[in-house]
Amino acid sequence: MPTLPTARSMASSPRAALASSMTAWMGAALAGALFTACAAQADTVARNATELRDALRGNAPAAVLEPLKTEGWCGPQGCFVDAGELRIDRDKGGFARAEGGRRLQVVEHKAQGGDALPDLDWTPTDAYRVMAGGQRWGTCLEFSHAGVGKSGTFQRWTSVVLVPFDGAAPGRTAHRFVGYWTGCDSLVSGPTAGTLSLRVVERSEPKAHQPLRLVAYQCSARGCEGQVDRRAVSGEPGNAQDGTLTIVGK
Repeated sequence: MPTLPTARSMASSPRAALASSMTAWMGAALAGALFTACAAQADTVARNATELRDALRGNAPAAVLEPLKTEGWCGPQGCFVDAGELRIDRDKGGFARAEGGRRLQVVEHKAQGGDALPDLDWTPTDAYRVMAGGQRWGTCLEFSHAGVGKSGTFQRWTSVVLVPFDGAAPGRTAHRFVGYWTGCDSLVSGPTAGTLSLRVVERSEPKAHQPLRLVAYQCSARGCEGQVDRRAVSGEPGNAQDGTLTIVGK
């Protein structure tokens, strides 16, 4: 009865050795191709807010947004806007809990050493209840900017304010971001439970080679931290007629 070749006899066969060598070479080539494909990202061209939002969200699941009704009113202490559990002071600026009136600290996220963020028009253009994992995560508000911020190409810059909740009530901090063609619908699920990610095209440091940069902010009830993306952002949003941006792949 013929016997099956052993592992030693198969390895010593010239044909088997050649096949083994080819298999290893093809595996290495495939791994190299996959690495190159991941490392060399193509340039991304965004011609409008929707294209930029989709490019920045990528494949991450979008956060669940439920529209909040806003109501403006005035009383002896001034004029306010209520948005769910939040109260916005239209006269003096600032945020507070609608119930109890406790004011929130506002943290402005921007490049270190950069210019002050533009003044808000304290009446939000949109307000949303933010859900994550089937539970209330917080509130997201969108604002335009006062004065010249409402005209021309300046309209492409929006302030997004995130207020993570502490249990069933707003936390102590409101986080403000100013981004190009940025809105609450840019929010996506973060890397860990209870974390949401907001990718923003914002102004760079004064001495940076490029006037714009891409930052990924990770936000939770503990706060928000930003990580600058290594990809360059090119375009002249203040001058261009259409405002097209290009995110240069690495």
